[in-house]
Amino acid sequence: MEKRRNFNWFAILMVVVVAYFSTVLISQQVHLSHVSESQRIADKRLAAAQAENEKLRKQYDELQKLDNIEKLAREDLGLTKEGELPYQLSR
Repeated sequence: MEKRRNFNWFAILMVVVVAYFSTVLISQQVHLSHVSESQRIADKRLAAAQAENEKLRKQYDELQKLDNIEKLAREDLGLTKEGELPYQLSR
């Protein structure tokens, strides 16, 4: 008696399904890795922007004080009060 080999369609179908889901899983992991890296970069940029904002806010607050305004006017602009004589150091 000759034995006839049956083609196992179920095994082939299972291999195809497993291969498909493996491909989907790998592509999702790669995409998630890219998103995670983008999030890390965005968080870093946000922290730098917040630090710069805080620095500028402190600088603004300092510029609102009359003593600092007077100091800047005298040192940077060479301005004097009424009745004072300006002088410059020789270099």
